[in-house]
Amino acid sequence: MSQQLREAENQVVVEGLFAENRLEDVEIDGMKVIRGEFDVEVAEGEIHTFRVYATEKKKDGTENSIYKGLKTVMNEYKSIASHGREEADKVRITRGRLGLNEYYGQDGQLKQYTQLSTNFVNRVSASDKFEPKAEFEVELFVHSVSDEIKNDEETGRAILKGYVPLFNGSVIPLQFVVDKDGADFVKDNYEPGTTVKVFGEIINRVEIKKTEEKVAFGKPKEKITRNIVRELLVTGGYDPYEEDSSKVFDPKLIKVALTEREIYLENLKNKKKEEPKKEEKPAFGSKTSKKSSESSFNVDDLPF
Repeated sequence: MSQQLREAENQVVVEGLFAENRLEDVEIDGMKVIRGEFDVEVAEGEIHTFRVYATEKKKDGTENSIYKGLKTVMNEYKSIASHGREEADKVRITRGRLGLNEYYGQDGQLKQYTQLSTNFVNRVSASDKFEPKAEFEVELFVHSVSDEIKNDEETGRAILKGYVPLFNGSVIPLQFVVDKDGADFVKDNYEPGTTVKVFGEIINRVEIKKTEEKVAFGKPKEKITRNIVRELLVTGGYDPYEEDSSKVFDPKLIKVALTEREIYLENLKNKKKEEPKKEEKPAFGSKTSKKSSESSFNVDDLPF
């Protein structure tokens, strides 16, 4: 991977009730590791899952304080699942990150889901103000901007697609939805190839709708439908960086990273083919939809 492509600013802040703990302490290659995931509930029907991974020792052999902190979370934090809503700990994550969970299903198609990760979790003390929320702020290299279309009609919102450089010189494609107040600005100013910074809300909720069906006799039959809404909702952003700014992502380096990404995905696909067939499951969380919430971006589609 190219080391010249700088890592994007990428911050996730989530505050809510500690909902469920699925962390485990395992040994990998002779090293103790805490890995797994935990859930945070920010509102009824809205839960966000974080992945964690930390080794007991750093590369230099010294103690890793992150591992120690996560062990406290694993062993001492009270969750809704284990202690009930009234006793569950209120937690705050201020150093989370947006990522992408990718895998190939049994049908040979690439599945992609927005993924949150962190290694830092804190309890909200009784003296602190508790403000449940799920927010992000991130820099990205713009791929495209288009109107959002639902049921063959424009919604007034905009779809912003872009690439987010990671710490190792790789990039991931992410898709955002821009609210109506900012859609026109984004469509007019966020041109393909520009570097921008946006912020907004992480949406991951279940919407329940109840309707009644008429019947020939008796009481109307109640029908319940559940709709899962997953999106990165942009509520604000800044002007694109000036072309001579040191913060601008170099299109040439983005292309190199995307070419290397294609190689990575091809290897991932080949590895899947070699595995014995089994029931398809997401890499984390519960399976709620067969349709990916992300769109695949191809290096050949780049407009620059």
